[in-house]
Order: sequence, then C-alpha cells, then structure tokens
Amino acid sequence: MQMFLIALSLPLYAVHTVNQPLSIWDLAATVVCLCGIVIAYFSDTQLYEFMNRNNKLKGLGKPVAPVLDSGLWYYCRHPNYFGEQLWWWGLAVFAWNLGLGWTFIGALVNTMCLAYVTKLVEDRMLKKESRAKAFRLYQKTTSVWIPWFKSSPSGVKNKNA
Repeated sequence: MQMFLIALSLPLYAVHTVNQPLSIWDLAATVVCLCGIVIAYFSDTQLYEFMNRNNKLKGLGKPVAPVLDSGLWYYCRHPNYFGEQLWWWGLAVFAWNLGLGWTFIGALVNTMCLAYVTKLVEDRMLKKESRAKAFRLYQKTTSVWIPWFKSSPSGVKNKNA
C-alpha cells in the first residue's frame, strides 16, 4: 500500500520540488484536474442520491431501479472513476511539463488499480439476479470509463423499422 501511495504522489513531488514559471501546459493540466474534480463530485453525488432513493423505495416495499443510467451515468458506466483519472493524469501533465515525465508512473498505477476495481464492481453487479439483465444491457450500450454516446445493443431490432 505504501508503494502505491508513493507512486501516486510522484507528480505532486515534482510539482513541489521544481521551481519553474507557469506555461500553457500548466493551464491545460489545471483544466484537466478541475474537470476531474467536477466530474467526480457530480457523479458521486448522483450515485449517492440513486442509492438513497433505492433504499427509500426498498423500505416502502416498492421496486427499485436496477441500474443508474441517468445524468453522467448515461454516458459512461463509471464517471466517478473517469473524474478521478482526469485528476491524476492532470497532475502527471504538471510533472511532465517540469521535465519529470517519468512520474506518470503514479497515474498509470492508479489507472491499473481502477481497471481492476471496475472489473470487480461489474462482476458483483452481474451476480445480483435483480440487476443482472439490466446491467448486461447497460454494458452493451454504455462506455466503461470515457463518456460517450449510447450505442445500440446488438440483437435488438429498431422499433421504427
């Protein structure tokens, strides 16, 4: 765990140890980091509200929504992870601009860990009988991490055809 934290903090080390004037790359890195924070905040808030709404419905004995597929979650299955990745890769851009590009290792390690966590989360969703069918459709139509437009699930006929 300590090695993970050290790797993750390498870009911060670079930013705080090298004194160099700001450049356009610093502006780009700032925008990427801020976008990451905003996306992670809104997606986590939407997930929190979804979970609370489902818990209230369950408490009332009403059916719950099997999958969160609105808001940022409409465009990708893990927008919270996407936001987090933007933050860490934005920090890597800061470090790269300072001539310490090798510190991208921290963002890469975090990306690999989140890829593994994504697989675990999705496997857990598929094991829940009440959610499996809806989640499989969600997987077929929705990007994993990078927000994108919905795709048509294969094997589903167009209603208008």
